[in-house]
Amino acid sequence: MKFLVAILLAFCLLHVITADIFCNDRGICTGDGAPAADTRCGNCHSCTFKNCCHVRFTNPYTKCNIPGWTSDAYNNIHG
Repeated sequence: MKFLVAILLAFCLLHVITADIFCNDRGICTGDGAPAADTRCGNCHSCTFKNCCHVRFTNPYTKCNIPGWTSDAYNNIHG
């Protein structure tokens, strides 16, 4: 059990040290630095955080339920 807790703590510490921007598929983003695996910086249409978003939101047809900036293409599709 102690080994499992130590591994989990090491993983969390590694995530803090790398300080990647991580965005989940619901559009919620956290972090600072370089984009994580499914996060893109640039070409986002909605759900942006420091000009980055989850890869889903690089498609203007994907609806974001979080208020904030949206691109012209997104606005033309969703009104």
